[in-house]
Amino acid sequence: MTDAETETRIIEKAEYIDEAVSVLARKQSLDRETYHADREQRAVVEREFQTAIEACLDIAELLLTATGHDVPATNAETFARLGDCGILSTETAETMQDAAGFRNVLAHQYGHDIDDGQVHWHLQNDLDWFATFLREIRSELNLDD
Repeated sequence: MTDAETETRIIEKAEYIDEAVSVLARKQSLDRETYHADREQRAVVEREFQTAIEACLDIAELLLTATGHDVPATNAETFARLGDCGILSTETAETMQDAAGFRNVLAHQYGHDIDDGQVHWHLQNDLDWFATFLREIRSELNLDD
């Protein structure tokens, strides 16, 4: 399905995602008020979310290209295509489409425009996005966790 170089790149991206999730998991101890009051903590959380989601997108694009599929124009469509191809479950594809939208908020809005409460909520509730995505990708590629 994929050549060795593509597989290596996917593994490297997966390792990056695992590292980002570790950073985010350490930030889960921040209560909402502390999170809101600490700009440096917010910057770390926002950046780790953004780059982890971007790494998921990179993996999606690598897999689509390797399997002869066109890469769609939007991030959300990219995850949807992985679902359409059977690489991701429908549920995970939909979840990752939501993640792509969240990434766009983080990437295209600035500090005072980002809803800290929303980011904190995702921090507390959505780190499993990444584990589920990676589990399905690793299964597709027959890689061990």
